[in-house]
Amino acid sequence: YKDEEGDGNIYQSFLVGETWTVPEKTINDINSNAWESHACISPDGNILYFTSDRKGGYGGMDIYWCKKLPNGEWALVDNLGPVINTKYDEESPFIHANGNLLFFSSKGHQTMGGYDIFFSELSDSGQWAPPLNIGYPINSTADDAYYALSTNGKHAYFSSLTNSSLGESDIYLAEFKDYEKIALTVLSGKIT
Repeated sequence: YKDEEGDGNIYQSFLVGETWTVPEKTINDINSNAWESHACISPDGNILYFTSDRKGGYGGMDIYWCKKLPNGEWALVDNLGPVINTKYDEESPFIHANGNLLFFSSKGHQTMGGYDIFFSELSDSGQWAPPLNIGYPINSTADDAYYALSTNGKHAYFSSLTNSSLGESDIYLAEFKDYEKIALTVLSGKIT
């Protein structure tokens, strides 16, 4: 994300060997005249999730996604719809390594105050489940956002603006000792 002349835009950079390329503004209609911010990409690199306040959304900032075409270009963007987006702001999407568990922050749904962190699961039929608030003690009456869950589901990082904060927003680490690990299998190799 980079602010240019009062509008936010999403950039991409590629790791070539051990060096990152100069960031380039993503093409197609991902960036618009509206404010685009926070983006994440699916583990397979084929779906981009991002936030925007472009016209045609459900409220302020909405979460959008777009899929990579066979030619490597991004398809047109699509709003995630009213199950995820509300008339209020949604921010900081994060898709888990399993590819179907979406975490995001919202001022809508049922919050404890400010932004709360929610999650939704994508079904096999391609429908998002109604979002659930991840609850206390991670969510507070302050703004809680930018949630990132480890691959095995045992740790999460997030940002919070709480009374115990050392600054305006601090980064916290949550450890889930009683949760079972999230099963995830990675296959790598060549088939001939």
